[in-house]
Amino acid sequence: MRREIEVAVRRGFTLVELLVVIAIIGVLIALLLPAVQQAREAVRRISCNNQSKQLGLALHNYHDTFNSIPPGNYGMSGSGRYDGANWRVLVLPFIEQSALFDQLDFTGRFEGDNLAGNEILRELIVPGLICPSSALDPFSNPHGRNDEKAMNISYAGISGGAPSTTQPLVGYMDCGYGWFANNGMLLTNEATKLRDATDGTSNTMIVGEQSGLTDGQELTANYRGGWHGASSKDKASTPTCSKTWFAGTTTVRYNPNYDIITPGNSYQYRHNTVLNSFHPGGVNILLTDGSTRFISDTISLETLKNLAVRNDGQVLGEF
Repeated sequence: MRREIEVAVRRGFTLVELLVVIAIIGVLIALLLPAVQQAREAVRRISCNNQSKQLGLALHNYHDTFNSIPPGNYGMSGSGRYDGANWRVLVLPFIEQSALFDQLDFTGRFEGDNLAGNEILRELIVPGLICPSSALDPFSNPHGRNDEKAMNISYAGISGGAPSTTQPLVGYMDCGYGWFANNGMLLTNEATKLRDATDGTSNTMIVGEQSGLTDGQELTANYRGGWHGASSKDKASTPTCSKTWFAGTTTVRYNPNYDIITPGNSYQYRHNTVLNSFHPGGVNILLTDGSTRFISDTISLETLKNLAVRNDGQVLGEF
């Protein structure tokens, strides 16, 4: 007797059903991807902020050691020389880079097109000095002055604030490169002490983030890389000017992420390069007491300039 065997036939997906499933998955990915990206950026922003805090600790330890804040940048000889370094070199021993610092030649050069005596800085990235959110090339050479690839750094010292976008400080230098002042904390060819922040260290900005773009261009305080100092021994208050320019600091003249190129921020050695970032909506800043803030692009320019000036009598509350 023949036995009938029943065979179960499994029905597969139709093409329409498969397309519906793919479409649903696509929608879910589209919904989840921005959330994932936002979460990643939040982590990067926190890391960027923590790096600012480490620089604040380094500046305080420098002050404890030498009884002053380091100069923002300095020149080693007369006008026209590009040697000298900036504050980011001077705090290296205080960010766990004593071994590197001890190998530097301070009679040598620190600019990215001439690292004579300091070749160790060529193509070297020091941890903690580049914001993780930044999409900039750490060895970028936008003006043909960084052929030896000195690293660009995401944190600029604050040398002070201009009275307005159109009015320079009386008696302070213009030099054709924008306006720079010495009413902040990290100055050109001179040093301050914590006690000089008479507005209060919690009301005085000392470092601001520069890790973004201005009108699609990289215009941060990293001309010839992020290490070199000033082109002369002139101070901001020197009544005459012999084409003094510098790296590593900026005088606040514009809002964060200001996206219009002006004479003061049109080149990396201009004195009013903008605080900027790839973070949505603002930038990280370091206050002189060592605390950090994330300030909005929409912060009042007057408030930002008051933060940049150490002794204008403007004691701020919440900002």
